[in-house]
Amino acid sequence: MSFDSPAPTKSQRLLSLDAFRGMTIIGMVLVNNPGKWEPGQRYGMLDHAPWHGWTPTDWIFPLFLFIMGTSLAYSMKKYRDGAAIDPAVYARIVRRTILLFALGLFSVLFSRTLAIVFNGADGLHLETWRLLGVLQRIALVFLAASLIVLHTSLRTQIAIVLGLLLGYWALLAWLPAGSNYPTRLSPEGNVVRAFDLKVLGADHMYTQAKSEKTEPEGLLSTLPAIVNTLLGYWVGLAIQRRGANWGTVGWLIVAGIGLTAVGIVWGDVFPINKKLWTSSFVLLTSGVGMIGLGLCLGLFDVAGYRKLARPLEIVGINAIFIFVGSGLLAQLLGATRVGESSTKGWLYEKVFTDHISDPKLASLAFAAATVAFWWIILWGMARRGWSVRV
Repeated sequence: MSFDSPAPTKSQRLLSLDAFRGMTIIGMVLVNNPGKWEPGQRYGMLDHAPWHGWTPTDWIFPLFLFIMGTSLAYSMKKYRDGAAIDPAVYARIVRRTILLFALGLFSVLFSRTLAIVFNGADGLHLETWRLLGVLQRIALVFLAASLIVLHTSLRTQIAIVLGLLLGYWALLAWLPAGSNYPTRLSPEGNVVRAFDLKVLGADHMYTQAKSEKTEPEGLLSTLPAIVNTLLGYWVGLAIQRRGANWGTVGWLIVAGIGLTAVGIVWGDVFPINKKLWTSSFVLLTSGVGMIGLGLCLGLFDVAGYRKLARPLEIVGINAIFIFVGSGLLAQLLGATRVGESSTKGWLYEKVFTDHISDPKLASLAFAAATVAFWWIILWGMARRGWSVRV
């Protein structure tokens, strides 16, 4: 991890890409920091679908992977243009993969340490650490996608994408043996859960595979997530080749609508499901990503409303920093206490629920205040030209 000034030139960065990344991370912080998590305390669109189906909240993580792929098209451009692959690039890929994965594990360590310090827990209990999570999935997808785009042609990448999407459908449709199709797509009966139970063990899965039967960032379900990043990479290639113009904007929006429609239609037979990261979910969210990036491209890079993009760009250039930082702060507020309540509970009551009668609105206001708090920090960093790179 480095702490420095990004100082990119205009040609090195696509403003719409940083803005769209910032928009996505703001959404992630918003849905991850409600005033209360209990049912009935949040608006439905700010919660994940319980199983099959989707809400806008379900789009956020795959959109980040899609944007990561578009960024790869820019960072790997010189190698596509014929430059010899510098061995140092592999060191950077491995370093970033390890760092992202380690940050995910550090979040667990931080939580367990807070439990010891503030709540009297008797140890770190390594035997029940969750091994996977959002950052770990980002790490694994980044590693796989980087190596694929470095060493394969576009034709081979298309074959990989089709193989992953159709192969994953086949896995979930046919395994485990001795079951039927609906059961194989259920929370208890799917092959993703069976594989994680075998490889990781229940104690190292989300909620120890109890209240949440399936690990939402499971090992097998990471495979189709790679496709989100490869599709984003292809979009980056298209923007580079076609240029930032209204024709490219129109192409992105039309193609995105088409891909979204294919995902919805496929969802009739292979349900859209974030926790399983089904192939139909990949196409739906990648289509949404194309539409969103197309709109940002048109507004910020083509129409030239660059000042409007600045509040989002500030977040986009420090995306991992705000994601990790907001998660650690949420854990700290939940572990420390003011009187009989947690610090978070005390703040939520005194600042929000005492003044807002609607519990859903109060919960949303708390989340929005969290976003505003972190935006001010990032604004201060941007004023000094600082960014935290992973």
